[in-house]
Amino acid sequence: MQCAIALLALTSASPALAVTDIMWWHAMSGELGRRLEKLAADFNASQPDYRIVPIHKGNYTETVTAAIFAFRSRSQPAIVQVNEIATATMMAARGAIYPVFELMRDQSEPFAPADYLPAVAG
Repeated sequence: MQCAIALLALTSASPALAVTDIMWWHAMSGELGRRLEKLAADFNASQPDYRIVPIHKGNYTETVTAAIFAFRSRSQPAIVQVNEIATATMMAARGAIYPVFELMRDQSEPFAPADYLPAVAG
């Protein structure tokens, strides 16, 4: 009986698998902000391992300023949405960004830039 109780205690005390939170700072408000929140919620509902946590940091200037301060204090989020003007600033800050093509290569995942460039090239 004591052995069964000990076994039950061990199995019920095993830690639950943790969800990995992915902080995503953004500058979207209004309807676009609601759509962004829905994208995150839909992704979160689609799988159990990761949770996108969208955080509105204000307008683009406020979001980039917060990201720069967070980077300098080593407390930056996993993802920051920046506009085209701030992109050059972020690219110039050594170690501040992880280019998607490098991320995909480092994870041995296929990546076709042509699938994405038309959307940002205009």
